[in-house]
Amino acid sequence: MAIVSKIAFFAARRGQEERLGESLLALVAPSRGEAGSLRYEIFQDASDDGLWIAVEDWRSNEAYDSHMETEYVRAFLSMVPSLCDGDPDIRTYRKRSTTDSRPAPNRED
Repeated sequence: MAIVSKIAFFAARRGQEERLGESLLALVAPSRGEAGSLRYEIFQDASDDGLWIAVEDWRSNEAYDSHMETEYVRAFLSMVPSLCDGDPDIRTYRKRSTTDSRPAPNRED
């Protein structure tokens, strides 16, 4: 299985930081429910509230392509021009290390 790893970078328009974050977080549950989804997480930059990333792993390119054609992703992408300063930067990565299977430390998020 050739896992497809994607990282999408988003820069919010001034004043749209919270709305962009809410819109990205709304994608998590349905994306994780897709058969081809292995990982789907949203991160916000710790020092710049306007910078967000989506970290995704998919079973195949076909699974990712199918995800991008879902109604909820298409609806989100139609809002991107009003939410973001420019287009998202979506990059594909190849995993080079083994998976870190250590238990997560107890911490406050």
